[in-house]
This record gives sequence, structure tokens and C-alpha cells, in this order.
Amino acid sequence: MKHIFILNPAAGKHAPALELAPRIRDVCEKHALDFEILETTAPGDATLLSQKAIAENDERVRLYACGGDGTLLEVLTAIEPHSDTEFAHIPCGSGNDFVRMLGGAAPYLELEDMVTADAYPMDGIVCTYGEGTVRRSLNIAATGMDAEVAYHMAKFKRWPLVSGSMAYNLALVKVFFSRLGCHLTAEMETAEGVRRLEGNFLFALCANGEYYGGGYHGVPTARPDDGELDFVLVEKMSRARILRLLPKYKKGTHQGERGVHFFRGSAITVKTVRPMPVTLDGECVLTDHFRAEIQKKAYRMVIPPRVADTRYKTVKSEA
Repeated sequence: MKHIFILNPAAGKHAPALELAPRIRDVCEKHALDFEILETTAPGDATLLSQKAIAENDERVRLYACGGDGTLLEVLTAIEPHSDTEFAHIPCGSGNDFVRMLGGAAPYLELEDMVTADAYPMDGIVCTYGEGTVRRSLNIAATGMDAEVAYHMAKFKRWPLVSGSMAYNLALVKVFFSRLGCHLTAEMETAEGVRRLEGNFLFALCANGEYYGGGYHGVPTARPDDGELDFVLVEKMSRARILRLLPKYKKGTHQGERGVHFFRGSAITVKTVRPMPVTLDGECVLTDHFRAEIQKKAYRMVIPPRVADTRYKTVKSEA
């Protein structure tokens, strides 16, 4: 198996990904692995480098996304669903939300463990919008207030000394004092049939993971490997109510709150009365409708042993 490390020097502060290079060489040489270290120079490079690595190697490839959640999404975009290509995340970003629910960042920084760890099945999200444009994500797809925050968060993250959670909070303040709420229609395909909601909402969220926005525990019921998506819709409310709800939303204790709706299912279709941002793991597009659906066991993610031993006792991907 070929081990390809994609390093994003723009992730996090002080280019932590670049500091990994000598450690990667030491660990891979110790285990006599076939490996290569590649460095991104512009947005989208991680996808291009990953696609090239997959195309040029006849043997099975394991791609390591050494960066933040954005780098992880770019690497994932290069992987064909249900292929034998594996991916790993070496978290060097300021948010690292996806691994937050899978043992936190620390176990994934143990390179000795990661190069020898097993890969496990992981669900994904496929999103269709506009005139049939298809994009994929691993963690969330959302529109409304959350997407507006993601749009502005990307700008604040470029400020000096601003972390992922700080950038999210700054963006949240900006959006909070702007126009709130949008009229939308959401149809969710659940085990009990299609559930339809229409009205003024702050946002509509489709999730494969529990955390986003630099640590907000918005969807505590989500699991990235259970074959279902979780949907959260929050009705438009006063700013005073938002301020009361926000601490609970951050802690993941907002279930049962008035105006907060939770559903589970295989797909959601959202239509808005005007084009609005839709965020896919932090990447934003502008559209007035989108459909997000589950891709069951679409990917194979490397999970460090100390996480796998407690979370995945019997299920492993094929070697």
C-alpha cells in the first residue's frame, strides 16, 4: 500500500502541518513503508494531488489529510465512493470538528499508530444543487444562519491570532446583527415516511457528524457510520431567545427546546424563496434549493487503535 501525505501549510496557525514532515519520514522509514509527502500551495490542491496519486499508483493508496477540516474535505473529494482508497486525518487545523467525536485530535497525531492502524467504513453525504451540480461532504450540509456564519468564518480565520472557534464566534456575532431567518420548505425522508416543514427558520442542517463551527455540539445524536443522517431545523426566533439557546446548542443540550426540530433519515430536500449560502463542511455555494442524501459506508477512514478498541470492537474494513 502506498502512503501519501498531503500537507497544507495554510491550515491552523504557524503552519503546524509542515512540522510533521521529518516525523513522517522517520516513522515511514522505520516501518519500511512506501510513502510520499506532498505540499499544497493553493485552495483545491489537496484534491488535485490526491487524484493524481490515486491515478498514478496501481497499488492501494492511503491518503493522509494533514490540515484542517477543509483539507480533509478536499482529500475526500478525490476519493471515489466505495473504492478501496483509504483516508486518514492528521488534524492540524483550528477546528478539527470531524475527529472531535471520534476520540479527539490527540490520537490522530500519533503517527506511529496511524500508519499501522486499520480503516473502518464511514458514511458520507452527497449534495445536489443548482442545475444538477454534485458535491460531497463528510460532516454537514446546511443553509440559513449556519451557512451565513460559515461564509463569514472563512474571512475571519485569515485574521492573525484568530482560532477556528474564535472565527466562528466572530462570524456568529456579525450574522446575529444582520437579517435573521428565511422562508424555506424542507422535506425529510425518514423511516416513517416523508416529513415536511415549511415556514420561517433560522437554519436547516443535515449532519453526519456531531460537531461543527469549531466545537459546537449541534447534532449530538449523529453518528458517521450508522447509515442515517440527522436533520436539525431551528425556527426563527427573537435575538433574546437565540442568546438563551446558544449556550445549550454549543453544549449539545438543546434537544426538546421550543422551536428546535430533530429528525433522522436518508435524505433532505430544502427549497428557499431566494438564493442563499449552503455550506458543505465549511465550503459555501449559493443556491435556492439543494438535496443532501446519505452514502452508506462510502469511505474507509483510518481510526487510531485506542479509539477503535472502544468504538469499533467487531467491525473492520477489508484489508
